[in-house]
Amino acid sequence: MSEPARPLDPDRSRRILEAGMRLFARMPYADVHMDAVAAAAGVAKPTLYRYVPTKEALFIAGLAWTLSDLREGIGATRAAGGDEAARLEAAVTLVLERVGQLSPALHAIESRSSEFGERSRRVLREGFDGLREALAALLRDGIAAGRFRVADVDLAAMMILGGIRMAAHGSGRAAPSTRDVAAFFLTGLQAGAAAPRPAHLGAVA
Repeated sequence: MSEPARPLDPDRSRRILEAGMRLFARMPYADVHMDAVAAAAGVAKPTLYRYVPTKEALFIAGLAWTLSDLREGIGATRAAGGDEAARLEAAVTLVLERVGQLSPALHAIESRSSEFGERSRRVLREGFDGLREALAALLRDGIAAGRFRVADVDLAAMMILGGIRMAAHGSGRAAPSTRDVAAFFLTGLQAGAAAPRPAHLGAVA
């Protein structure tokens, strides 16, 4: 009778995902090899394959981990307190930087096969749902403090994330700075910058 498989070590798994995503953020997807991931994570190659059987599986698992880590980072930003606008700017900057770094790899893996392309899109949808909830909580804090004027918090959070994805994927021109993207959203959200409501629409209740 064969011995039961040893349970996977969560710390080692995290180390492998961190190492892989650092490489995906710095190098073209095609140039990232499992040998380099094993070396960066400080594990033997057979050990690496126990945790992630292929490079595609590594990227998709790492993408899910990255989005979960971003949600925790936004939560930590919120828990730290301070100026609501500054906290939202920090959250937008954090998400744009991390997602923007992975954008070339996302394009590459989505073009490899319909299976992995769909899996990556599903991970993105689920991860962005979590980010939307985290950003919505920051917006509600700003509304309560009188810093933001937002009629629909969930819609505003969705529009922020949509803008981040568009900025991260680019449009053929130089990518905007993370600070500029964050400032763009804050200008529209801050209560003092709200445009006058047209008279024919009546006053806001």
